[in-house]
Amino acid sequence: MIRRPPRSTLFPYTTLFRSLGLGDIVMPGLLLCFVLRYDAYKRNQVSSVEAGVPPPNHLNKISYFHCSLIGYFLGLLTATVSSEVFKAAQPALLYLVPFTLLPLLTMAYLKGDLRRMWSEPFITQPPSKHQDV
Repeated sequence: MIRRPPRSTLFPYTTLFRSLGLGDIVMPGLLLCFVLRYDAYKRNQVSSVEAGVPPPNHLNKISYFHCSLIGYFLGLLTATVSSEVFKAAQPALLYLVPFTLLPLLTMAYLKGDLRRMWSEPFITQPPSKHQDV
């Protein structure tokens, strides 16, 4: 005998909540956590550098996290609209993966951080043996 799970008392039983699985939230969430940590790392690196650094251009003002978060929102919106248009459940990761990765990779390429973000994102410089007093 197959039992149907009880309906949620907090949210109405709509196609949006039927079509989103745990992986549709967790996997992009892990990417957003990585990007938020990378933004904090980059902000810490910039603040620890001397005052002779030129001011950041308009690309450096946009964080990777906000870029990916907007892409995630647009991916969810696209998945929901396509689900309503076709009257059938769509795999949400089909829309979430390109909408979160493409803006992130494009922004990293334009800022010049793509190679570092891909291979060695959180390298700390070893302390020098000779300290100036």
